[in-house]
Amino acid sequence: MANKKWTLSAMAAVAAMVGVGASLSVEAQTAPAAATPQVTISIATLAPAGSTWMNVFDAWNRELRRESAKINQPMRLQFFAGGVQGDEAEVIRKIRAGRLDGAAVTAVGLYQIYRPALVFQMPGMFRDYGRLDRARTQLNTEISQQMSTAGFELMGWADVGQARVFSQSPVASPANLASQRPWVWSDDRAMPTFYSVINANPVRLGVPEVLSALQTNRINAVVTSPAVAVQLQWATRMTHMTDMSLYTTIGATVLGRNKFNSLTPQQQELLRRTGLNYHQLARGSLRRAEQAALNSLRERGVTAVAVDAAGVRAWETAFATTRQRLTGQIADAPFIERVAAIR
Repeated sequence: MANKKWTLSAMAAVAAMVGVGASLSVEAQTAPAAATPQVTISIATLAPAGSTWMNVFDAWNRELRRESAKINQPMRLQFFAGGVQGDEAEVIRKIRAGRLDGAAVTAVGLYQIYRPALVFQMPGMFRDYGRLDRARTQLNTEISQQMSTAGFELMGWADVGQARVFSQSPVASPANLASQRPWVWSDDRAMPTFYSVINANPVRLGVPEVLSALQTNRINAVVTSPAVAVQLQWATRMTHMTDMSLYTTIGATVLGRNKFNSLTPQQQELLRRTGLNYHQLARGSLRRAEQAALNSLRERGVTAVAVDAAGVRAWETAFATTRQRLTGQIADAPFIERVAAIR
């Protein structure tokens, strides 16, 4: 009997052990894979918090966080808005030094990466969004490869708007603008040439310095998009805006290749896909914001200055001369001709 009791007891113990082992085996098989540590991607921009640009970028960040969590490879974007990381040339230097991961920049920043990108923003080159979109679509692969060679990954295009003259007195011709004290961005490589063509004496300033310069009358004219004029409060110091655009201010988001290459293939694919989607959304939102800004400026009493036929000819002549002088400085003649020929 004792032996029988021991046998039953032993069998129960073995059964219990087998049960525990089976349980542990099932748990080991069904336990979810551990998520990788969250990747933070730092991106600097001059766009102010609450602007159209930042609203779209914040939506991109939410989508990226949501989708990356689903594949257990979490990522998030950390934006430094309002120029807190410096002007665009400085930001590009920080990316190269590994102190920032990326930036949303205009042609001024893109020039530091791939000089011919500035062709899209040459005065008079593109004042129609349809032509600009077609040109970039046709040249996107070539430009992306050149940027990659320079150490950057192009995430997507998001424009700033069609630039026109905002001033404290009517400007209907290049001669009118030459009589003003216009602002020119310190790192700009195209507009200084334009101002030399029309014999103007611009004041070189960084973007954060413009509002105070307007308030102290150091400058009294700026060439910028309506949305920027409103968002950065420059329009509060202006009474007139020229009723034609001089060029389209382009923009794009770029990442340093070192940061991009540190991501897993799944993270890279997700970042590319969501980036393209949200930059397309940004372009639409920014163009609607531009029209809303124009309406707002008119409601505030900013006078739209009409440009007559003679004025149009004068502007076009100045644009053509500027492009001729810039040929060889920002791109060779064949590249500029290819871009200009796209309709």
